[in-house]
Amino acid sequence: MEPTGIKVLDEILMGGLPRPSAVGIIGRINSGKSWMAKQIAVNLLQRDFRVLYYAIDESADECKESLSALGQGVDKAIEESRLALVDMFALGVERLAESLPTEEPEKIAETNFKFSDLIAQGRSFTLKHLGKKQLVIMDSITPMFLLVESKKVFQFGQVLKYATRFAKAIGLATMHTNVLEELTENAMISFADVIIELQGSPPGGSSRAGIMRLAKIGKLPVPNRNYYYEITPQGIMISTAVIG
Repeated sequence: MEPTGIKVLDEILMGGLPRPSAVGIIGRINSGKSWMAKQIAVNLLQRDFRVLYYAIDESADECKESLSALGQGVDKAIEESRLALVDMFALGVERLAESLPTEEPEKIAETNFKFSDLIAQGRSFTLKHLGKKQLVIMDSITPMFLLVESKKVFQFGQVLKYATRFAKAIGLATMHTNVLEELTENAMISFADVIIELQGSPPGGSSRAGIMRLAKIGKLPVPNRNYYYEITPQGIMISTAVIG
């Protein structure tokens, strides 16, 4: 097990995240998924991990700024090639600029985000650091699968799981719930070894707090327990008190 550095989460996970494993952090928009993923990335960098971070929902510069707010040593990790930020967001902007004058609006979304781009962009980093502890984060995979049929999502999910085993890495992806089709969402969840769900706050509640639950951990039975969490500048703070 590899501790995430988030104390209560590690206790819930009985020590941390398995390596290798495919991990999903799922939840509503603005529930704190990306913040938790970045917090784990910063903590594992301090544990001698090599971290590959796909910035999909924001630019690499914005991602770097958030990582730096959560911990020290981000610039040094980039200089030493222990941290690589893949700017998929910028790639999408570039393709939009190329296609906008000629493409119909509905066609633009079909060409801007491709699963093959993820593999191509990350292959060299993964191969370079084979034999070392690796964390690969895709934040988030939702845009990649908005227009993909469910059977292809199964294929992509299988490839991602193979990749974690090949590199003996932890692969972590964030995904918005209630956005993708149910079959697509279920396909990605089925391939994950661990699923952490951040449910966010109920309507009218604080946008900086919510309820967390462990939805899947391998083939083990998952206790029906919820935990209160708060999104702070220092990261996700999880209460030790069990709700329900």
